[in-house]
Amino acid sequence: GVDTAMQALLCRRPRAALRRLPPATRAYLAAGQQQVAPSGARAKIAAWIVGGSPLYTEVIARQGFDAVVVDQQHGTGEVVPLLQAIDAARDAAGNAPLAVVRIEELSDGAIAKALDAGAAALICPMINSVEECEAFVRATKFPPAGHRSYGPHRAALGWEGSRGDWTRASNTCVQSFAMLETRGALEDLDAILSVDGLSGIFVGPNDLGLALGHDPTDSPEGEVLEAVRHALRLAHAHGRQAAIFCADPATARRMADEGFDLVVAGIDLGWAASGAASALAGVRGAS
Repeated sequence: GVDTAMQALLCRRPRAALRRLPPATRAYLAAGQQQVAPSGARAKIAAWIVGGSPLYTEVIARQGFDAVVVDQQHGTGEVVPLLQAIDAARDAAGNAPLAVVRIEELSDGAIAKALDAGAAALICPMINSVEECEAFVRATKFPPAGHRSYGPHRAALGWEGSRGDWTRASNTCVQSFAMLETRGALEDLDAILSVDGLSGIFVGPNDLGLALGHDPTDSPEGEVLEAVRHALRLAHAHGRQAAIFCADPATARRMADEGFDLVVAGIDLGWAASGAASALAGVRGAS
């Protein structure tokens, strides 16, 4: 197994102690200690990236977010340049936002590609059952805990230990979040949250609203809000983390007040559009 000294490095030492390590290695090691939020702590705040610009991603990552999510399901960018951009946002103390990838689908290939590229946490969309959740978690871990194939070309850059120690480190530190956005997942949620190795759930209110017979919404109300609250309570009862997508700061604050451990504060393209519109209106209004 991973020896005591390495285990301490992986999950207990302050992030500043990781500065000597190469960027991709630091991302993996920091993941074990950057749990989304301990119970009772303030909610972590994430940015959501759907555009394909590494430069714009780096600019956003430098604003102080706790995490940056690269969306490969509905996004347009390539995963490696965007993860490199997040890592480039490391501050003077050696800290960078947690690099998260929402994979495009539940498949061993999509999971391995994101993890091999250096993602510290994964979000898997459209989990419908406990069986799918088990398959997701197994694909994030090397044997004997799972069946992930070995090939961490970027993620293990600079690792000076053995390959076996690296696989055990990855199994310890990579975080996995199953998206709650279907009726099947809602009905099977207690079993899903019991899956060994799952870090938590990530609520997708738009698809969850559609699944419950409502219009998609970024600001859940009524039956959808009750489902969201039920999921939050159940996640915490199982000792799991609960995260949620929000498209604007007001909704993010509201969900943080509800008790979510991580909230998304908005989308990169939305910020670009609102900033451009505000600049244009400011000039026109002054003329």
